[in-house]
Amino acid sequence: MLKLEDIRKLINSILESEVLSRGMRFRLPAPVAVGGAEDPLWTEIKLLHPWMKTPQELLSGARSVVVFALPISDEAIRSNISGDEPSFEWLRDYVAANEILWNASCKLADYLKNLGYKSLPLRPTHDFDNVELRSSWSHRHAGYVCGLGTFGLNNLLITERGCAVRICTVITEALIERSERPRHEYCLAKLGYSCDACLRRCPIGALNDWKSMKGKCYERLLSFSEKWPILGEADACGKCSVGIPCATQIPRLYENRNRKIAMI
Repeated sequence: MLKLEDIRKLINSILESEVLSRGMRFRLPAPVAVGGAEDPLWTEIKLLHPWMKTPQELLSGARSVVVFALPISDEAIRSNISGDEPSFEWLRDYVAANEILWNASCKLADYLKNLGYKSLPLRPTHDFDNVELRSSWSHRHAGYVCGLGTFGLNNLLITERGCAVRICTVITEALIERSERPRHEYCLAKLGYSCDACLRRCPIGALNDWKSMKGKCYERLLSFSEKWPILGEADACGKCSVGIPCATQIPRLYENRNRKIAMI
């Protein structure tokens, strides 16, 4: 069995090299989690979302699922708080993060293949049906199953480095030591506290009725990509993941007159 800590160190070493080569400042180290390809949660997810694949449907003989998140830079997060449109820095980090994650996923898969294990890297984005707006794989759900974090009201995964991250997955035949899942929710609202900051951050209120609004959200993202062709596929916004208690960390709590108060 491969050790989780060794995989974590390898991924962060690859990410650090990728980030340094671009002269950027992502918030490393990146959180890493590993789950079992046979975990019954994959079947539960498929029952809720029939179009999604299980790890073993994508890679016959799969035993482990490795999920890791690249935290967006503090500069990009700060720059994206004000205004209704995403900042240049946020879009720049988004595009770069997708490239970095894909390169890192391929290098991790190659490393595992060289050890004798078939491995499948999955692209961080742009592999979905742009009509139905759904994909056969969700890195966020994979992160949840593997223990990378828990979901916020914005449907983003809150990791130990917050929800302002980009996530990627590698499925492998290798048996890797499993991560523990979080023992409690990270989202303040799901813990019973009064917090809907992420919902209020959306400029078009899409998160209040996602089923009917996701199409308008996607159209908006495409408009930003058209506005910034120099950046590449910059179809992003990120407003619901910045300026909130869980943007860069698991929300902290402190006691004040016997009441727990969230800290940003």
